[in-house]
Amino acid sequence: MIDLPISSHLPDMVDQYISTRAQRLAADRLAASLKEAEDDMYKAIIAKYREQGLTALGGKLGVVKMKESIEPIAMDWPQVWAYIAEHEAWELLHKRITVTAVKERWDVGEEIPGVGRVTKYSLSVSGDK
Repeated sequence: MIDLPISSHLPDMVDQYISTRAQRLAADRLAASLKEAEDDMYKAIIAKYREQGLTALGGKLGVVKMKESIEPIAMDWPQVWAYIAEHEAWELLHKRITVTAVKERWDVGEEIPGVGRVTKYSLSVSGDK
């Protein structure tokens, strides 16, 4: 982690925030570009391994192994939901709520039992100088 001293003078603090945010956004763009190149290589290696019947191959920097596994995918959500409800198999779902759907209900006065409210603060930057 980068340990930057934070000014106690609010206008300086705002400038530090904007500058640090700009640096982070530039690093994010670089990371996204590298991730895209990595993903392309990943897919190409899997395709070549499958084409050539390989499961591992070494280069100068290391060995890349390919593993095969079977993963679930919901093909018919109404059937999945019916199964979950009938068997009370809630562990098959992720435990999170959809913020947009909850807020839409709140907007029309509908409360959802067990759902609370928490204040979230955020900043926006305009007029980067």
